[in-house]
Amino acid sequence: MNFERFKTRLRDFDALRENDQIERGVVDRVEPEFADSWPHGMHDRLHNELLNSNIRRPYRHQAQAIELSLQGNDVVLESPTASGKTLAFTVPMLDTLLREPDSHALMIYPMKALAFDQREQIRQLCEPLGIESWPYDGDVDAEIRNVIRTSPPEILLTNPEYLNLSFLAYCDKWEHFLSKLKFVVIDEMHEYRGYFGGNMSLLLRRFFLKLHRLGANPRVFLSTATNANPAEHAQNLTGRDVKVVSARDALRPRRHFLFINPDLPDYQYWRIFQLRIENVAMAILEAGLQALIFCPTKRFLEAIYRNCKRRAEENGDNPSLLTPFHADMRPDVRQKIQQDIKDSKIRVIFTTNSLELGLDIGGLDGVVLAGFPSNIMSAWQRIGRAGRNWDRDAFVLFFAQDDPIDQFFVDNINAFLNRPFDHLIVDPRNPELIASHIPSLITETGGKLSEGDRSILGEEFYEEAKKKGGKPIKGYRPQRSLTIRGNFGRSYKLKSGSEELGQISEMRRFREAFIGGIFPFMGRKYRVHAHEADAIILVPLSEAEMHLRTEGGFYTMLHTDQIHDGFQNETAELDIIHGTLNIQMNFTGYKEVDERTGEQRGEHVPSNDALFQNNLHAVWFNIPTSTDNVKGVGALENLLRVGAMFVVPSDRFDTSTWSKIKDGVTIYYYENYTGGIGVARKFFQEWNTALEKGIDIAENCDCRSGCQNCIEPPKSWNFSGAEIDKVAGIALSENLLHDGTDPDYKFRDGVWSPL
Repeated sequence: MNFERFKTRLRDFDALRENDQIERGVVDRVEPEFADSWPHGMHDRLHNELLNSNIRRPYRHQAQAIELSLQGNDVVLESPTASGKTLAFTVPMLDTLLREPDSHALMIYPMKALAFDQREQIRQLCEPLGIESWPYDGDVDAEIRNVIRTSPPEILLTNPEYLNLSFLAYCDKWEHFLSKLKFVVIDEMHEYRGYFGGNMSLLLRRFFLKLHRLGANPRVFLSTATNANPAEHAQNLTGRDVKVVSARDALRPRRHFLFINPDLPDYQYWRIFQLRIENVAMAILEAGLQALIFCPTKRFLEAIYRNCKRRAEENGDNPSLLTPFHADMRPDVRQKIQQDIKDSKIRVIFTTNSLELGLDIGGLDGVVLAGFPSNIMSAWQRIGRAGRNWDRDAFVLFFAQDDPIDQFFVDNINAFLNRPFDHLIVDPRNPELIASHIPSLITETGGKLSEGDRSILGEEFYEEAKKKGGKPIKGYRPQRSLTIRGNFGRSYKLKSGSEELGQISEMRRFREAFIGGIFPFMGRKYRVHAHEADAIILVPLSEAEMHLRTEGGFYTMLHTDQIHDGFQNETAELDIIHGTLNIQMNFTGYKEVDERTGEQRGEHVPSNDALFQNNLHAVWFNIPTSTDNVKGVGALENLLRVGAMFVVPSDRFDTSTWSKIKDGVTIYYYENYTGGIGVARKFFQEWNTALEKGIDIAENCDCRSGCQNCIEPPKSWNFSGAEIDKVAGIALSENLLHDGTDPDYKFRDGVWSPL
């Protein structure tokens, strides 16, 4: 692929324009290192089949991981996308199945599309060896699932939901399979973080306990994208000790990056943004390239696919080279599309996050991001779909939406490309999550736990289950009511007349969709007419009202619930504390503003409305009240937020910040989930690294007083509304770094104890 020629094609199709802000970056190729041979001790039939498949020798990191697994170890392989992780765990898995007749293996994937893709990859080795594999999830017909339970093949591929809803909820029907289980693969380990990861860690502990009760102790092989703490994350996720093979720079294609802030008018912004992405798709099609286009919503996806298909027909191009792909399609349709993509029968694929993971397409030339994903790791996962052959160039186009975080990353492309490795976070100690898993654990164990179960379940899970005790209820399967992935709070439907537009969280309902307010959504503006039990009723604004907006008024009250850890510098009067908070957010009314003139049209004060959140894990900084500190606190709050994006992987709505200056200056960084998901604890350990990153970004920006390109306006909820003074904020941050890394007291047993 000639990237400069492709850029010219993008301009020809009006996908790039003269007034766009375009930032360019290149990540150079890294060639892989090969091992001299396959590890010794492999089963002869497997070794011969590898040679027959023209896989003469593995990459060095593959050989290391395979050898450790063959020796009987639990292994985690950390390496970049397209670095051969699948082959690394397939070889020891097949070796085990060949050596132990009537044995089984279970492969667990976070997404169905990934499981389908992986099954296709392992088939070339499985079929000649007479080893059968089948998926077992909601896409498989119920009759086939019954046959699989009765006569399971050697290998099953499933997901966390079915691990919970079938293998554990109906474990009596799986006893033969589970008792003969010798190998477990947990692929894409990095996807299990935050709330999802906390649930997965408890689910795996229940699973391994059930296997232990059945006399099974399989080897475990985990794979993950590159990150800073693979051993810690694997241990937190599974409760097992693992051997780590790290290959962070094993191989990499050359990738050409364009981060684009398109020059679009406010009028019909969304429609013109959509048109730009359509133009990109048509340029890719005309250039004969193959690419994924990641869309922000299914509605956006369907609109641009429909328009591009029409344009292709009008231009005499083949419209069958274009396809949508999303989770709502029938399983057989999705699977056919995946195979057609691999066979290069399809050139342009419009998708949401459904193809974010694991799709192995050696010929894929590029990726287009229509808006920034929910977190940096997701962005890199999408980028990793392009250039999966290390010896080919690939392109990445990111088109920023009219959104603070999108705008921020265009100006900070180098910070994005040179980001530190992610610290993956999972917290199996969350009391709220433990409580939700205990009914299932009681059912699976008959309500009986022994001291030997402690090491499998973990201290907190074991102790809480012993404390609550209880007997299973006959015929009741509590696994059905367990939500593994979860969402931030409740969700509400957005409805306009009979049309359902989408969904929003409880927090957005409170902060943005208050009754009487103007709510922008997908390029339109609506007046919030009413709140129903599970829905928000919207009425479209007339053309004459499109210039109006509403601004809500809020005040927030935070109360310390508990302190877990902390440090203090007595001389500087500085406290750095990790603990839990209770928060009450109060809505005071709203004002209507004419965007053409800035004129305020009066204030509307409704009845009192409030939102309560309790037991939120947080980190906060108490610093002395002084003129300089008060001037810098708003910028410091946002510098911490900016830096945290590069150090602590979490979705943009997972955390919030807040600051106050009354009764002392305090800056809070807190999670939005009750009971904790581990983000605050990791931030407490890495706050200085995060703040240094925030300062570095701000200092490399040309603005004098702070702007959205360096001190990013919050995408999550900014309750303080503190003024931003960039110079004062950087000075305060540097003082905090100096004093905060030289404490003389530590919080122990409820008091400050000298270090």
